[in-house]
Amino acid sequence: MPTERKLQQVADLQDRLGRAVMAIGLDYRHLSVAQMRDLRLTLREQEPSMELRVVKNTLLKRAATNAGRPGVGELADQATALVLGYEDEIGPPKALKKYLRESRLEIPVHGGYLDGDVLSAAQVDDLASVPSRPELMARVAGGVNGPVAGIAAGISGLLRELAAIIEARAEQLDSTSNPAPQA
Repeated sequence: MPTERKLQQVADLQDRLGRAVMAIGLDYRHLSVAQMRDLRLTLREQEPSMELRVVKNTLLKRAATNAGRPGVGELADQATALVLGYEDEIGPPKALKKYLRESRLEIPVHGGYLDGDVLSAAQVDDLASVPSRPELMARVAGGVNGPVAGIAAGISGLLRELAAIIEARAEQLDSTSNPAPQA
């Protein structure tokens, strides 16, 4: 019979998994308490809507099933810590990869969970190299801006030429209607 405390932990974890858009499973066994604290703080600084939770595997599997995301339970392998992202799908892998690179730590990644699919560790690493949404939007805006600027410059050039033609024609008409006196 599960204890009240474990039932509460499963309910809390079920709620978190239900709200998360991205989950990454890590093996935290080789991390000291200070390194875990540093990882938590670093993830929070980079993405405030992200958190690191150490979970018991059986509770994770039960909460994942209850949340309708049984694939998350596949991330439970030995000592599991979950990085949960609640707003951005790319933020958690990017933040984790940046932390691992800067701290020079080797933390085994069990895999990830995104949009109903279980991801391998390699796929999670690949997600970290995908540009963020603001970066993609800037690229699209830059890509659209170039041709639009070219079109605007072309139209401006045509208008200048048209104005020059109209001015030349006006001068020509003016000179034919007012002939210069001959001596």
